[in-house]
Amino acid sequence: MDIRLSISLLASDRKESLMRCLDSLKPLLARIPAELIIILTSTEEAVRRIAEQYTPQIIPFSWCSDFSAARNTGLEAAQGEWFLYIDDDEWFDDTEEICQFFLSGEYRDYHSAHYIQRNYQNWNGTQYSDFSAFRMVRRLPGTRFQGTIHNPPHGTL
Repeated sequence: MDIRLSISLLASDRKESLMRCLDSLKPLLARIPAELIIILTSTEEAVRRIAEQYTPQIIPFSWCSDFSAARNTGLEAAQGEWFLYIDDDEWFDDTEEICQFFLSGEYRDYHSAHYIQRNYQNWNGTQYSDFSAFRMVRRLPGTRFQGTIHNPPHGTL
């Protein structure tokens, strides 16, 4: 299979939001040639069992307070032409724009792309903020994450 998109998910101990995140990725995995790689920082067996329901590509990662190192672990395992990264406390309400980006062939014209990401501050979805996330890049030789990546707190999910 010619993989167009590698999705790298950083998974910690957030079981509830992990399942929501993984379920939100299903349309991408079903509609475009894609792979899912889970970078597992959790030591909880329940989290591993959830991850195993979605992909065999699970890479244990000892958390060292370095998002660049965690992202690079996913990037090194990736086989896709493009790379998207997401965390277990984030999820997509709708992946149609991303699907169309790949299905239309538009992805061939760019080296990076963005999508609107919604960060929720509560489970019922009434408090959130949207921003343009540049979290999707074409994988080129030498592509790496470097330095400190700021991950602001997302509230209390």
